This record gives sequence, structure tokens and C-alpha cells, in this order.
Amino acid sequence: SWLGSTFRGPSVYVAVLLRKSCFLFTITLDLSWCCVAPPACLHPQTSKMSITGSTLAADPRNDLGPGSGLEGTGTVCQACGGFFAGTLSISGGTSNLRLLRACKTAKDSTSSKNGNANEAEYLSSIKRTKSLDKLAPPLDFLPCDTEERGVKGYTPEEVVALDAYRTQYAKYRLGEAEGAKGEKPTEQVVVVANNSGGFLQESEAQELEQLRRELALAQARIATLEKMELGETKNFNTLDSELNESQLLGRQQCRTETHRRAALRLARVNAAQSEVASKAGRGSVEGSSYDFTTGKPVKTDVIVAHGVISNPMFAAFEIIPMASASSPLFVFTDETVNGLYGDTFVQGFEEMGYVIHKIVLPDGEDAKTLEVYAKLADHVLSIGIDKSSVLISLGGGAVANVCGFIASTLHRGIGLIHFPTTLLAQCDASISHKQAVNAPHGKNLVGSYYAPIRIIVDTDVLQTLDDWLLPDGMGEIVKHALCQDVDLLNYLEEYEGPLNDPVFLDYVVRRTIELKCEVIDIDPKENKEAVVLIYGHTLGHPIESISHRMGTACCLSHGQAVAIGCVIAARVAFLMGLAEESIIERTEQLCAKYDLPYLIPADQSVDRIMSKLPFNKTWTKEGSMMALIERPGKIFNFDGHFKCPVDDAIIREAVEQTMAPFGTIIKGSGSSGMLRKNKLSNGDLASSTITTPVGPPMEKPGEGWAVSADGSCLKGDC
Repeated sequence: SWLGSTFRGPSVYVAVLLRKSCFLFTITLDLSWCCVAPPACLHPQTSKMSITGSTLAADPRNDLGPGSGLEGTGTVCQACGGFFAGTLSISGGTSNLRLLRACKTAKDSTSSKNGNANEAEYLSSIKRTKSLDKLAPPLDFLPCDTEERGVKGYTPEEVVALDAYRTQYAKYRLGEAEGAKGEKPTEQVVVVANNSGGFLQESEAQELEQLRRELALAQARIATLEKMELGETKNFNTLDSELNESQLLGRQQCRTETHRRAALRLARVNAAQSEVASKAGRGSVEGSSYDFTTGKPVKTDVIVAHGVISNPMFAAFEIIPMASASSPLFVFTDETVNGLYGDTFVQGFEEMGYVIHKIVLPDGEDAKTLEVYAKLADHVLSIGIDKSSVLISLGGGAVANVCGFIASTLHRGIGLIHFPTTLLAQCDASISHKQAVNAPHGKNLVGSYYAPIRIIVDTDVLQTLDDWLLPDGMGEIVKHALCQDVDLLNYLEEYEGPLNDPVFLDYVVRRTIELKCEVIDIDPKENKEAVVLIYGHTLGHPIESISHRMGTACCLSHGQAVAIGCVIAARVAFLMGLAEESIIERTEQLCAKYDLPYLIPADQSVDRIMSKLPFNKTWTKEGSMMALIERPGKIFNFDGHFKCPVDDAIIREAVEQTMAPFGTIIKGSGSSGMLRKNKLSNGDLASSTITTPVGPPMEKPGEGWAVSADGSCLKGDC
């Protein structure tokens, strides 16, 4: 510190100067780096040692022998009382001299009390830079009066610690320590202002951000470990010892097929890369490379409460963030829900002081199109929003998907809150960070991953649903029971009460939310454990999409299509030897109990269903992938994989076995185009004339229906 105030140049320059100035270079730097008062033998003006070899004498310090990490007995300066480890050679300069102890001068030591005060005053006057905080705390110095030198000396441990501290500080001054910034002037430090009006140096701001990221990861890990400690986590992997002989054979076949497909993919990728590599990156223009990291864990609150939709003012919790109190808010709802709750819902927020705009969508899947999305997005922008605006969905799954996709794209993302009003939405569609609209080729093909701020589930509104909407929601509940929770499965099989019982609905909604949050939290992209969410969807989506075409005999709702997909998936698992045949019957009986179809409408075509598979999100160029179960409550897995490669021939066989015979009436509950079957109750649907197809049937189920007399298709996807 004293040298820094004398020589303003770089530390390296000072080192070179001193190296040429005196042979006791190491001693000089040690005296300054140890942050003690300069001894009398060091002249401030010349920075040279005024002592000679004759002024140094040996000091019998036996405690510095073997085991202390230092050599020899050491040398003491008779002028200042400083003790140095090692030996001194007058003719050859210095050899391994290290300052172990610096003492006050004879003048300073005349009064021990005054000496200590002067030393404290001197140390407090030293100006230390902020970067010194990177070092370990300074070591305390023991009294080193000349008379006490032989009595109160440093222990071997103190000597080693002092030497380590000196070495660390030396590295820092020479710019070798990690994170060392050298001796930069303080006026060159970049200062960053924060939202609270305070200021941080740029390095400190970066360090704070890094620590926050590490803290978030640590908190997430702690929560996981605490759950494991309490036995609250579920092991999704299955050991070989838990499988029967057929399942072990099926696991090996899945493993072999996975390796085969991986090899095919690798060959395809390598071939493409070799062709591209021969041309890409061969130019002469060089570029500068930069990088940045984005993204952080986003938490979505799911709150189950009663009576909030009828009047949001009843809520004892925050619904809309206070930061959005002055921003324009938008409520998206559909025609049916608007007639039941729209006005009172909006009025509740207006009475709280919010500015609310209401947008009414068409009922059902008619709203989930790119055309509707474009019109609504332009409408919202025309009214005006800011970055703190919030879009609120009040309705079923279709409303939540459209509202969520718009929120994820306007201003590259604004606030989103869901108020699901159907059983399907409360158990599945709204309890998600997936937002999407349909495309001509299939369901939910255009979308994004975008987490809502919170999701508020009010099961009271389920009492106002049309009777067909409750079975529609049971399709997703059955899926979760089959894949994740055998206790829930047993409960559903044993329950004998009415479907609209409030206690029953509250229980199944809460339990399904718990099961879904459990897997979303650990696998948000549905690549491993969360593939349970797509069980029944690989075939359910194509069947649902086809049922919405013009001229269909049965327009299926999403829950109905998923139920059929679960039956097909059970058949695939049995055909592959992964599950027992009883799982098929158990799935069919559960679907029948809750008024869900378990057969594919006879007017659909097996070929058309198979042709839709490439538009499914689980499809690859090497073949189809499916989520399958090995037993009730357990998804099939192998080597950490939870999606199984399935041959198209097995899928076709399972689809053919699930086709309904001619004459079977399936009461579709879907809504699309001119059919609008969501307007019909079960009683009206039985006598409805919209249950017959337009043209005559083909020779056998699964070949579809003709739309014209010559059997041609007038629309392309009929």
C-alpha cells in the first residue's frame, strides 16, 4: 500500500525498478503487500534497503522447522526487527527470503499503546480499492515487540496462512488472479443505474444477475430435494425387475428400434451435412463472434377458488398484477360464456378501477384459426395496448388457446391470465403454457410456449355447463388416471354418483391439476416424463380433425377424440407386448361409464387417419412415436425414453380394430362449421337429422363415406 502511494506507475514497472534497486526486492514487496507500517530500514525517498548483510543475524526459531511448510531457522533484521524465513547469501544476493513478521521501529516501540494507536491510524488511512474485496480477509498481526519476539512468535499455521495471503495479494497486484482488473482508475468504472435509483458498477451488476440466476436454480433444486426427502416425488422410470417376460421383450424391441432409427437419422443428417459442409463456411469473409443467454424459470400460479368468476371482487388474492393497474386490459370470451358471465365478470374488474375491453369469439373450434387470430390481433392493437397490458381468457379450451397465442405474440409477449369455465379447460387446456391455433393440416400446429401469469379455476361454473360438456372433460381426466395415478383410476371406476356432483368435480379437478403440474414442472417441452400429457393424442388429433370436415356423420369434441385415442394406444401397447390385453377392456369400460366414445366413427377412413400422422408433433421422418402405458398408472419407458417407436403396420391394425361397425351411432359433441352440435343436448341429439352422412357408405368400416354419387371428394380432405 505504501509503495502504491509512492510509485504511481504499473505494479510490474515498480517490480522491475526495485529488482534493479536492491537485492532485497522480495522483502520490499512483502513489506508493502502485507499492509503493515513501513519499517525504519526502508527509506521512503529512495525505496532502498539501508541495511547490509552484517545487520542481519540468525534468530533461533525452532518452530519454523520441518512440518511448518518453511525452511531453516530464518533471519532477522536488527534494524527493524522484521523476521524473514530462509537464509541470506551476501555474495549471491537473496535466496528464498520471505517476510514472516514486521515490527515497529525502536521509536514506535517506546510506547506499546502509542504504537498500536499509530499503526491503527495508519492502516485506517490507507485507501483500498473496491477490488480488494475479492481477496481473503486481512490477517491479524500479533504483537511483535523486540523483547517479545522470542516469546510471542507466530505458530507454524499462522506462518503458512500469512505466506498464502501474501502470495494471493502478489498475484492480484500482478494481474494474475482470477477476476483481477489491475489498477484501473475509479473514474473509468462503468456505473449502472437500477430501478430503485441506486447505482452499481457494471461488474457488480453482472455479478448480481449471475447470482440471481444461480439462486433461482438452487431454490428449484432445494425444492426437488425436499420433496425427495419427504417421499413426495414420483419415480417415473421402471426397473427390469418390475416387468414380465413379454414386457421385457417389448422393451428390448423398442430399444433396438430406437437405435435403428437413430442410426438412420444420423446417416441422413451426416449425408446432408457433408453436402452442406463442402460449400458452407468456405468464403473469405471473417466475422466477429458474440453470444448472449436468455430465458429464466417462469412460475405460473394455479389457484382453485369458488365464486370468483361471478364476481372477481370476491377474491382475497391478487388477480391482475398491480403493475398493470393503469394499462388496457382485454377479456376474451365466447358467445355462450358471455351470455352467462360476461357482463358481471367485466363489471367486477371495472368496479375495482380497471379499464376493460371485452371481445366475444365464436363458440368452439371455429375460433381457433389463423384468420380469426389475425383479425383479433389487429383489433387489440387498434384499440391500443402497452407492455403491461393483460389478456384474460374466460371460457373453454378454444378461448384459452386463441387468447394465449395472441398474448404470446403481441409486443413479443404481454400478460396472460386464464379463467377456464369448462371441465376440459380446468383439467387440461388452460393448465398449460402451450398456446396454439389450428392449421388446415391439423390441430394446434401453429403456436408457442408461453406461460400465463396465473390460472384461476372456479369449479362453481361447472354447474351451468350443458350436459355433454362434462363427459368431454372426463376424456382428459381418464387419460391422467390411466397414465399417472392408479388411485384416481380406481376412484373413477368405483364412483357411482352423478357426474355434476360438486364434491366429485372439485376432487377430480384438483387431483388432475396436481398430476399435470407434477410433470410440467420437470419436463415443460414434453420430451420425457411429461409425454403422459400426449397419451391418446397421437391418434386422437387426426380423428378429431377428420371428424370436423364437411359432411361428417359425427363431429367429435376434443375429449371424445382423446378417449378414442386412449383405446387405440392401449391396443398398440398390447400388440407390442408392452401391456396386458385387460388394459383395453378397462379403458373401454371407463370411457363407456362417463359417456365417452371408444370406437372410431364408421364414416372415417383408416387410410385418411394414417395419412394424418405426419402432421402430428410426435412424428419423425424415421416413423411414428407414441406414449404407451405398461400398466394402469404407469407410462412405458426404457433407458430414460418415454416415447416408443411404433411401426405403422401396428398402428393401422389397432385403428382397424377400433373402427365402429356400420349402424353405430356415436353422439359427437364437437362444434365446427355448420354442424354446431354443441348447441344440442343429449336428448335433442338422439333425434337430430344431422347424424346421417351425405353420401352412401363404402363396403366396410374404415373406408369412409362418399360425398358425391361417383364417390369423389369435393373438398380434398373429406
